[in-house]
Amino acid sequence: MRILIATTPMEGVFAPVAPLAAALQASGHQVLVTTAPQLARRVRAAGLPVAEAGPDAPDAAAEAVTLPEFAAGTQPWRIGAVMFAKVMAPRKLPDLFAIAERFTPDLVLHAPVDLAAPILAARLGVPSITYGTGLMLEPELVTAMAEWVAPLWYSTGIEPDEYAGLYRHGYLDPVPATLQPDLGAAAAISQPIQPAVSGRVTDELPESVRRLGDRPVVYVSLGTVPIFNQPGEFGPLLAGLADSGADVVVTVGAETDPSALGPLPANVIAARWLSLAALLPRCDAVLCHAGAGTTLAALSHGIPLVLSPRGADQFPTAAACRAAGAAQVLTPDQVTPEAVHAAIDTVLTDKSHRIAAERLRTEIAARPAPEFAARTLLDRFVLEA
Repeated sequence: MRILIATTPMEGVFAPVAPLAAALQASGHQVLVTTAPQLARRVRAAGLPVAEAGPDAPDAAAEAVTLPEFAAGTQPWRIGAVMFAKVMAPRKLPDLFAIAERFTPDLVLHAPVDLAAPILAARLGVPSITYGTGLMLEPELVTAMAEWVAPLWYSTGIEPDEYAGLYRHGYLDPVPATLQPDLGAAAAISQPIQPAVSGRVTDELPESVRRLGDRPVVYVSLGTVPIFNQPGEFGPLLAGLADSGADVVVTVGAETDPSALGPLPANVIAARWLSLAALLPRCDAVLCHAGAGTTLAALSHGIPLVLSPRGADQFPTAAACRAAGAAQVLTPDQVTPEAVHAAIDTVLTDKSHRIAAERLRTEIAARPAPEFAARTLLDRFVLEA
C-alpha cells in the first residue's frame, strides 16, 4: 500500500505519528511524509522519506495574526485555527496535488490540523484517516476550520465536508477513555492506539541524569512551540522547585540554548532535549504545559502531573487530567513560585494522584501498539472505506 502521511511542521504534531509511520514502513508499506522544510530534517532523522509541502510554522503564524479571522475572537484555539485553515491549507494543497501525481497514494493519513490532506484524498477518491494527537478538537474549533477551508473544497470541485474532512474513514485515538469518554463525530470510525513516547527506553541519558536516584525527580517541560516555551516562562517554575526536596530535569527544546534560562538552582539539570522513553521511568512527577505529547507520555508511565496550560488544546487537556484525579492545575494567573512548590508537593505526597495516574497507565497499556495498527487497523479502514 502507498500511504501519504501529511503533517504540519511542528514536533508535537509529527511525533505522534512517527512510530506508526515507522511500523507501516517496516510492514512493507510504501510511506511518504509531506511537511514543510522546517520539519523535513526531523522526518529524515526518523528514517522516513519526505516531500516538502506548505509553509513553515513561523511564517504561517506571522501571516495568521494579520488576518481578520484572528482579530475576530479571543479563544485559546483561534491563532492555531487561523494558521492551519487560512494559511497552511491553501498554501499546501497545490504542493500536495503535485506530490500525489508522482506518488499516487492508496491512502492518506493526516494530522487533525493538516486540512489540505483530506481535500486531496477526497479529490483522488482514496480513503483518509486522521491520526489523533491528543484530545478531540473542540466542536467550535472544527466548525470554524470547516468554514474557512470550504472554498478549497469547492475549488477542487468537491462539496465541502461538514467536519473539514477530519472524520471521513478513520480516526486513530491515542487518548484513554477516562480522559475522553465522548468521541462525538469520530465515535463510529475511531480505533484506539497507544500514544507515542519520544525516544527509546535504551537511549543514553547524560551522566548527571543517570546519577539521580536518592531524591524524587521532577521533569519540567513547556513543549517545543516558541510561543509557549520562552526561557522567561521557566523562571517561576524552577524557582518553585528550588527548595522542593526534589531533583529537577528541564528541557527547553531544540531551538533554545539552556543557558538562556540564566543561573539555575543547584538541584536543576537543563538540556535541549532528552529521550522521554528513557527519562520518564526515573521520574516521580511531571510539570508541563499540558501539551498532549508530554502529558500522555507521563500518564503512559503512571506519573502524576502539575499542569500549567498556556493555549491551544492545553486547557481542555489539563481539565480532563484534573477531573481524572491525576493532576494539579495552575492557570497562567496562578503560576507563582509558591503555588508551584505547593502543587508539586501535593502530587509527590498525596497518593491519590499517583493512583489515578497508574489507572490511566493501565488503560493506555491496554490500547493497541502502533505495530498492531500497522498490521490490522489501517487495512480494515481501507476495506470498509
